[in-house]
Amino acid sequence: MKKFIVTILCMFSIFNCKGQIAKYGNDFLNIGNSAREMALGRCAVASCYGAEAGFWNPSLMFASDYKSDISAMHCFYFGELANYDFLSACHQTDSLMSLGFSFIRLGIDDIQNTIYLFDYDGNMNFSNISYFSVADYALYFSIGKKFANIPNLSVGANVKLIFRHQGNFANAYGFGIDLASSYKINNFSFGLVLRDITTTFDIWNINKSKFDSVYVSTGNSIPENSIEQTAPSVLFSIAYKYNWNNFQFLAEIGSQITFDGKRNYLISSNFANLNPSAGLEISYRDFVYFRMGITDFMKNNNVYISKSYSYVPSLGIGIKFNRFSFDYCFMDASKNSYDYRTNVFSLGVKF
Repeated sequence: MKKFIVTILCMFSIFNCKGQIAKYGNDFLNIGNSAREMALGRCAVASCYGAEAGFWNPSLMFASDYKSDISAMHCFYFGELANYDFLSACHQTDSLMSLGFSFIRLGIDDIQNTIYLFDYDGNMNFSNISYFSVADYALYFSIGKKFANIPNLSVGANVKLIFRHQGNFANAYGFGIDLASSYKINNFSFGLVLRDITTTFDIWNINKSKFDSVYVSTGNSIPENSIEQTAPSVLFSIAYKYNWNNFQFLAEIGSQITFDGKRNYLISSNFANLNPSAGLEISYRDFVYFRMGITDFMKNNNVYISKSYSYVPSLGIGIKFNRFSFDYCFMDASKNSYDYRTNVFSLGVKF
């Protein structure tokens, strides 16, 4: 145990010496995955379960009716410009341990490369147009562990590998660790996740030969190879369940705390920022579910209005039948500076 702690501290000091903290680093991992959790306003650290918990809170992966669980999600962003895909699976090895993995891809495909649109004579040649993709990938390996002598407590961890590429112009490889825990008492559940505890770092490699002449001709500076760090963050939430006849009610509140510089959240400072969220789920006979949530309370600056506030609401439904589940979520961020509405679909099967 002492060797493990020393190793983690050494890794933390090395990363901080050689890299630089990037604001919104690896932000594609903060979008959220799975329609159920998205419909709850991304407030699910205390109530997630099964395969999807590998991403949200790996200490809850074992909370499934079956030994194995698989879940898949797909959605579009910005008018089907960006594709977002999520696949997760977990297997309960025994009554006290569960293992899983999650795969994430966010990408924009078929981007036109017009660097060589004009030939050496200055003529436009459309046959010189090629296509490339800009995509971010993440692979999570997760473990969840319960304790026989403390049945209400569980802990978990993620080891995540990251690959990001921008066509053949640049790519990056990254590595990070998350720690998680959950505790249940009566009708209350508590969830806590420490993301990027050593800071998650991306090592960027720039292929200058692909665009150096263009950068020089336009007077731009050529990017350099670098190490980009994602600062640690904290996610926590409290959930309360109540049963009434054939209905079950779940209410959850929580927040994400970031430490990468001041953001436009309602509660913000140069040291830390709080992004509160809340969700409500109503189910009937564990068959049909109705969900709603709210998150991303922002302070927005506007040309016409000195200060305005915005938020992102969400609605969703779910159906569970035997081993199969289907979930849908609609999120509306049209009042924010990033204007989009999106539909999220998830399918799950247990066996």
